[in-house]
Amino acid sequence: MSDVIKKYYEQAQVMPLLVEQKLKRFDANVDIRDEFEAWIQTKEYKENDAVCIEGYTAKSLSELSPLTKGESAFILLIELRENPQKALNRINKGLKKK
Repeated sequence: MSDVIKKYYEQAQVMPLLVEQKLKRFDANVDIRDEFEAWIQTKEYKENDAVCIEGYTAKSLSELSPLTKGESAFILLIELRENPQKALNRINKGLKKK
């Protein structure tokens, strides 16, 4: 479990159950977790050697919509890995709020 990410969510006052669910997803995707931790600390997206899934990086996802800034870009990267067709459909439809 990432203490950096946990603290980030606690400071954002995310419900504890949701924090636990999100931490599990990040722990199952260590490369994305590490990149998210770095973003939390610097507020800059990695450009060189960034995690790239289905042609997208956290930075490129963050540029698609105001809805995919910061944490949302990393969650969407996980979705691209875990369920690429569903995530690509969301991206192609313009990333509307659920």
